[in-house]
Amino acid sequence: MLLAAVLLQASIAAPAFAPPLGTPLRIVTERIETSPAERRYRLERLVRFSREGAGYRAEAVLLTNASAAPEALGNLVERGLSALAGRTIVLHLDERGQVTTVDEMAALWERVCQRIAEAAATRPGLSADAASAKLVAPLRALPPERQRALLATLVTAAIMTDPREPPGSFIPVRLPGASPFGTPVTLEGTRRTATADNGLIRASTTASATIDLPAQAGAPARTGSVSLDRQRAFDPRTGMLSTATDTIRNVNGTGPAARETLLVTRIRIENADSAAWPD
Repeated sequence: MLLAAVLLQASIAAPAFAPPLGTPLRIVTERIETSPAERRYRLERLVRFSREGAGYRAEAVLLTNASAAPEALGNLVERGLSALAGRTIVLHLDERGQVTTVDEMAALWERVCQRIAEAAATRPGLSADAASAKLVAPLRALPPERQRALLATLVTAAIMTDPREPPGSFIPVRLPGASPFGTPVTLEGTRRTATADNGLIRASTTASATIDLPAQAGAPARTGSVSLDRQRAFDPRTGMLSTATDTIRNVNGTGPAARETLLVTRIRIENADSAAWPD
């Protein structure tokens, strides 16, 4: 019992990244935004890891990318990923699980941008030229490291990237966030870590911020708040997530006139049958 506790403590103190090799993983991202109407988004892909030098090679195949609100322009990059459906995307990771390169990244990114341009051009009241200038041009101009980070989410969404403390920890945290008015804020709260079933570790983070903007430039004074509830269940032996849920609540104003937006993102990772991998 003591030995098991020591080994578990070591695995947390020195975070491991040892993904299963050769076995396809199914990664499903689902997002529900209520503001006050409901919008749903779902992204499903298969990922397969293999050893490559001191790091890893990951192959990702996008299976489905669907939205119940195709006219919305939020989450542009995720919507643009539909252009990559059915194609095998090869990513290279270091020993810590960080993506260092993506094969044919420039061509992949251009396909994503083209799909975003096509979707934006169908939005009422926005011409194709306006959509390209306002939305697509800035994406095309992103530096390579930002392009790589966005494409890498196909794989990194399944990797535990939060700081890892030993089970039983309860610590204060400060996290970057955005206010209901789009301004950057710092969320303050706590993170609690505990053991879960099947050798998993559960990390629970809650944090919030209140924003008071004074009247300026003809705009009235405004008050808002943002809160985050983040749940992670991960395997300390592999560094891979089992489930992840982020709930972000934005409130603009106070009293009966307050407007609330709720954004819930759930990620589920599970083993897939080898036969599920497309030929």
